[in-house]
Amino acid sequence: MTSNNLGDKQRLNAIIIIAMLITLLGCGSSTADNNEVNDPIIDNVTVPDSTPDPFHFTPITNAPLASKNASEVIQISGINTSVDVNVIGGFISINDEHFTQSTQSVSDGDSIAVQLIAANTVDTTLTAQITVGDFTTDFAVTTTPSVMASATKLMFNLDTIHSINNVSQFQREKFITIHASHTENDWYNVGVNESSDLISEFIEGYDVYFGRDTGGMRYQLSLLNESAVQSGYANANTMTDIGGNIRWSYKTALDARAQSQRQHEHRNQNMVIAAQQHPYWPDGKDTGQGWAFSQQATPDEPFGTATGDYMGQYIAKYFNKNDGVDIYGQPKPKYVEVMNEPLFELVDIAEQPSDIAQIFQFHINIAKAIKSIKIDNEQVNSDVLVGGYTVAFPDFDKQDFARWEQRDKAFIDLAGDDMDFISLHLYDFPSFQNREELRSGSNIEATFDMLEHYMYLTLGEVKPFLVSEYGAQVHGLFNQPWLAERDWYHLRAINSQLMSFLERADNIEMAIPFIPVKAEWGRESETVPYYTRLMRQKKEIEGQSGDEYVYTDMVKFYQLWSEVNGTRVDSYSNDSDFQLDAYVDGNNAFLIINSLEKTHKMVDVSVLGIDKDKINKISIKQLTHNNNQTSLNETDLITLDELAEYSIKSESTVIIKLELLDAVELAHQQIETKYYAETYKRSITANKAEIFSINNVVIAETGEALLRLGLGREHGKSLQPTVTVNGNPISVNPDYRGYDQYNQGQGRLQYFGVIEIPIPNTYLDINNDIDVKFEDDGGFITSISMQYFAQSKPLNHFE
Repeated sequence: MTSNNLGDKQRLNAIIIIAMLITLLGCGSSTADNNEVNDPIIDNVTVPDSTPDPFHFTPITNAPLASKNASEVIQISGINTSVDVNVIGGFISINDEHFTQSTQSVSDGDSIAVQLIAANTVDTTLTAQITVGDFTTDFAVTTTPSVMASATKLMFNLDTIHSINNVSQFQREKFITIHASHTENDWYNVGVNESSDLISEFIEGYDVYFGRDTGGMRYQLSLLNESAVQSGYANANTMTDIGGNIRWSYKTALDARAQSQRQHEHRNQNMVIAAQQHPYWPDGKDTGQGWAFSQQATPDEPFGTATGDYMGQYIAKYFNKNDGVDIYGQPKPKYVEVMNEPLFELVDIAEQPSDIAQIFQFHINIAKAIKSIKIDNEQVNSDVLVGGYTVAFPDFDKQDFARWEQRDKAFIDLAGDDMDFISLHLYDFPSFQNREELRSGSNIEATFDMLEHYMYLTLGEVKPFLVSEYGAQVHGLFNQPWLAERDWYHLRAINSQLMSFLERADNIEMAIPFIPVKAEWGRESETVPYYTRLMRQKKEIEGQSGDEYVYTDMVKFYQLWSEVNGTRVDSYSNDSDFQLDAYVDGNNAFLIINSLEKTHKMVDVSVLGIDKDKINKISIKQLTHNNNQTSLNETDLITLDELAEYSIKSESTVIIKLELLDAVELAHQQIETKYYAETYKRSITANKAEIFSINNVVIAETGEALLRLGLGREHGKSLQPTVTVNGNPISVNPDYRGYDQYNQGQGRLQYFGVIEIPIPNTYLDINNDIDVKFEDDGGFITSISMQYFAQSKPLNHFE
């Protein structure tokens, strides 16, 4: 302590003592004349001293991006009472306990250390502020100044087919979709389109498929009277008549709209239809003609049977029969979601919440009712797939994973066997209550892996997923006119999440970005439209005028992906923040790179497996942003050498198209299989090894493996366990996809994500023991799985 600091402290103590003296004298007390002003004891009363001797943490420089950095340990001195310790922007550890954000307390002689997660950008300083009693100091961490400090290698083997459980084709009908149908009014009758043939220009021009309709079934219900013989049921005879007329009109009408609809119906073969809460949930709500669905709950009429009967008859009577003979009606829906986001409205925001188990049983009863519909003694809906529970917020980690236990696990336990698919919605929340809570990256991986793993263990199979809405909801920018910034956040999320879906191409039934056409049904006011849509009116942007509908920036997603097609081929990145995919279509190759990085980055792109002298043209599309304004830039390169040092802007998506003189020869194979451990969701105890078994693995002579470790832990806990595979220690890089989730205290409330760990082929056997041990307590290992890649030639990704 310096003499100046000592003097300051003495003066502070003197002030405190004088104040006490005045107080004591005022109460009729006395004090000894020989007490000195710097003596903290007066008449056996100890003066609390909550100001520690000053201390400082040594700044750290040249830290790797997004790395965890701990300060030196400081011993607290100079206080004579217990004081609070608070931290802003980091984590604290008292006496070598685990790091935490919670307020702690220290006494004289205790030790303190600080941890801070470095920035995701180069040459950036982040600071944690630590307050001990009345004293405040900082701990600063500065990232490396060089963007090339850690080279990012992106590798594409264009001669090697990458199949995932025998799926190797890019299925545009699954992944390049819009949240609309081909009969939707928005294409034809809502306002005036600048394009003379909007639906053809968009759907055919960008090779897009239709995805989901949540309004048509509800509208038709509002026209129906009640059955005369069965209370609370739709009139079956009326449905036969109305449905027959609709089918006949669809096929025979000659107006321009009818002909356009038939022209595009081939892109509507995988339609999803969904019910809303009202009036489908049997609680007395009027269907539109003065009656409500039956609320009976008996063995002969399980709760919801009347609702399911209507939905089943609607599918059977208003659409083509799909029997190869019927020529009337539009294509029959392939998927039925029992109810759209039921728990949000019926439980989370309801004044009188419904019972969750009853909602899940409702799903079972609906599915059975839909499939039991018979016409001429034939079960006509046997080809329709029914699923749920269309969860709005699959936040498994909330309440220390109580949300998982009470909802998603409970749904699988109760209804899993009766569902043809699991339906869910996945959204980034880039501006929610001043927090950035993203699913893109490691969180979405952990969400899928936990669902997959649990279904594997309990159902004996992994049910397919239907992602009927995904993208971003920008709460902080709601209730405003059209904003380019809002569109950018949505586009960023769509591309990042789509890359995760494509890695599960074998297990995704459909993925539909939430992009309605015009969404006038959701308009808030004359100046506040629905927050996301494909079209806007010209006058909604400064400098333009007119009521005609033109594209918003959302069209750029479809423009970016407009040409991608073909057979998936091998791709690999040594940085998990770069998501890769690639396809070969004859003499064209498409290399897809999505960056989750928060800063621009130079990458080294290697293209293997082709004769580079046969490249005729290299063209690039990069969807990026500048101050949250979306742009789609298109450039051409002369040679592949230009990709050796290629700059990819932050959070951007790049599609490189190679046009070759000859078709690419797909001479090699890489077959991916996913294996799951025999147990899941284990609590983490410090220094206790959790042992998982992954059995019946088919080992190839040439192969690679990636261990996927799902983790749910408080921020500040270790994400770098000690791992052994069959007794062999494995190197663990605690990197993960996307942002750090903590985001300087403004991200997700805890970490829930996946760490991906390469395993040498020589360490694996048919049956394998995986030991995982952490140095600190708390949280869960939520899932353990392994991707195994059997290769016909060595690809050497992990070297």
